[in-house]
Amino acid sequence: MPSFPKLRLTTTWLIDLLFQTKGHGLGNIPPIGPFVVAANHASFLDPYLIGFTSKERQVGFMAKEELFRVPIFGRIITYCGAFPVKRGGIDEAAIQQFHDFLHSGKPLVLFVEGTRTLNGELQKPKKGSGMLIYNARVPVIPAYIDGTFHCWPKGKLLPRPGKTSVTYGPAVKLDDLYREKAEKTVYAKIADRVMESIDVLKSARK
Repeated sequence: MPSFPKLRLTTTWLIDLLFQTKGHGLGNIPPIGPFVVAANHASFLDPYLIGFTSKERQVGFMAKEELFRVPIFGRIITYCGAFPVKRGGIDEAAIQQFHDFLHSGKPLVLFVEGTRTLNGELQKPKKGSGMLIYNARVPVIPAYIDGTFHCWPKGKLLPRPGKTSVTYGPAVKLDDLYREKAEKTVYAKIADRVMESIDVLKSARK
């Protein structure tokens, strides 16, 4: 059974040694029930550090299909609760898994930018993330991940030590947008509002 809690138990010493990871705003994480952690994306470390800091919750996340074919790494992310998504189009199977995971009562990580940043700055969110959130109708907890771009940016083969943190904010207020008609403009509004919440967390960490 995939389990971040079990992985936390066996790797805490390594994370403390290499990345000194701190979790902030942990009181914003719902203790029960499904929710979406909507986060920025800077590194392969991001999913693990959310799982590491999210108390005892079993989180899952979507990852591009190619990663599951990487020896060892693919098995690790599968154990951590990842499921594959095909990029470049609408992957109906991945969307169904997204909703099935939430309906099972577990939280999911959603990287609203869709891909890792190339310069360490926040990126424009994808409308597809707004669509997933609109249809899920579960609490959306924004999270700002800091330090992982320095430790393991896109293009680097291996990570390097450094300080990292994950800051969680209160649930994003989206009820007014949920009352609007399901269309791309509404999905974009949802994605933008979630991204603004992440940006607020970033500014608060400075």
